[in-house]
Amino acid sequence: MQLTRHAIEKCETYEVDAAAVLSAMRSGETFLDLHRGGAVARLFRFRDRPWVAVLNPETNKVVTVYPTDQRTVEARRRSGRWMVAKR
Repeated sequence: MQLTRHAIEKCETYEVDAAAVLSAMRSGETFLDLHRGGAVARLFRFRDRPWVAVLNPETNKVVTVYPTDQRTVEARRRSGRWMVAKR
């Protein structure tokens, strides 16, 4: 999996190492974001908090990456916004 230029810029904005983010993503969980047209999102833990990576499965690239919080994660799961994708 590769990062788009935008995802690399986000890593720079959040002052995190892009290779470390890619490594952390491996242990995450993949979701379909039903409010974003079924976009593929990967939820993973990095630096003691949840992060989200938006993926383009057609190009096998990470489109963007950003930190979130547990409250947001739980709300999205509870509301049905995030549906666990089959691996």
